[in-house]
Amino acid sequence: WLKDKVETNKFALSALYHPASLIPEDIWRACPATTNGNEHAHRNVNRDGVNLTLLGGIMRGRAFDD
Repeated sequence: WLKDKVETNKFALSALYHPASLIPEDIWRACPATTNGNEHAHRNVNRDGVNLTLLGGIMRGRAFDD
């Protein structure tokens, strides 16, 4: 896996490993270590917004965005 990512897809390694990244260290450290918060928000939107009409989905999405 690592050989493939290093040779063909340089984005994957630099996204996971700071020394391979061009992101300044202070910005790298300011980012959360996990995506749990994003995953939780996604779960909440899906829980409340399943099987809605198009307009209902837009209105529900606006409520989450505000």
